[in-house]
Amino acid sequence: MKNRMQDLDFEQTVAFDTVQDYEFTRRAAQRFRQVVSLEDFEDEDADVIFHYLYKEMELVSFGDHLKRYVYERAGLEEPFHEVTREVYRDIVVESFQETCTPKSMKPTSAKLSSLVNNWLTQASVKRETVFLLGFGLRMSVEDVSDFLTRVLREQDFDFRNPDEVIYWYCYCNHLGYYKAEEYREKYAELEPDRGSREEAMIYAGGLCLDTEERLFKYLAHVKAGVDDPMSEKSQAFQEFSKLLTRAKEIIASMYQKDEEEKKRGKVWTAEDISASDVEKVICSGIPVNKMGNLKKMSASILAKHFSQKRFSRQRITSIINHKFPVERFDLITLEFFIVSQEMEDEDPYLRYRHFLEEIQEILAKCGMSEIYIVNPYECFLLMCLLTDCPLAVFAEIWEMSYEEAEEE
Repeated sequence: MKNRMQDLDFEQTVAFDTVQDYEFTRRAAQRFRQVVSLEDFEDEDADVIFHYLYKEMELVSFGDHLKRYVYERAGLEEPFHEVTREVYRDIVVESFQETCTPKSMKPTSAKLSSLVNNWLTQASVKRETVFLLGFGLRMSVEDVSDFLTRVLREQDFDFRNPDEVIYWYCYCNHLGYYKAEEYREKYAELEPDRGSREEAMIYAGGLCLDTEERLFKYLAHVKAGVDDPMSEKSQAFQEFSKLLTRAKEIIASMYQKDEEEKKRGKVWTAEDISASDVEKVICSGIPVNKMGNLKKMSASILAKHFSQKRFSRQRITSIINHKFPVERFDLITLEFFIVSQEMEDEDPYLRYRHFLEEIQEILAKCGMSEIYIVNPYECFLLMCLLTDCPLAVFAEIWEMSYEEAEEE
């Protein structure tokens, strides 16, 4: 496998020792290739991956991404690691003052400088903070989209949400925060209008919202509550449902083999597979408590790396019942499980490539950014796919993360 590492994706051309401090993606990609190329990777894959995740992998926070953005936009010349937080804070505060952007979208007694300090140190922030920064830092619509999808790892602009449509329009046309507020007030008084789909659809109809008239025509359509089948949220749920069905079919097949080996007559189908069955198979490495529930995420030393998420039966049920939105984590985890089983006996490199091709297409359909090697969980799944038994290694690393926490 080692001689093919240069053909893996993610920024292949730069030597590791020449990557700048602020080039998170290229640095993560270089370390990824180094780890999966190690002599021990084939024989001690789980240990190697666990050691990298826990001991070596750089955790890049929202604050780090914000610093990098400011660093590049401001054209700072000092080495990235030498620029103090105070420098970034002052640049952001000055930009907010110049653009007349408020310190918050909600009433607060906190000082702007204190809020900026928080943003520069936070692991993550709320979605509305990104929109506020979009105005305060004069971000392009592409910049805001990048922060939503790659940094927060959420969906892109939601075109069923009137506020986000208005923000999108303002970024596209270089309009400030108070213009957005003016539009929001106008939207509050707007009469709903179902209109014609061809006129109102921003995607399928090819409509360009390049004038206020077209903006409010579309917003009137949104206010009427007309479902847009191309919206990210509904698309994500559809993709999740397809993947979950495939996963259940695979699990039913597993159970059927057990039945046949034990010479019992039960026939398993996807409809027989519950959320508990899915949890039991995918989360087999996570210990359970006396009540039969997965142990708390906080008990794992990789909790921070994996953003406090597990594919539990409660999570699955909440998504099915529309109580939780579908996130990229859910789609990526299901696709990983499916590929790990359907291509179990395939060459690891081919399996890895197939996973990337399928998941990138699914994420794009859902308005989500492509696989991001800087994200520890996504890096973890990619490394597992390059082992001989991806699901077994996946489970073993989860198990190790809880055992290590108990020892500490």
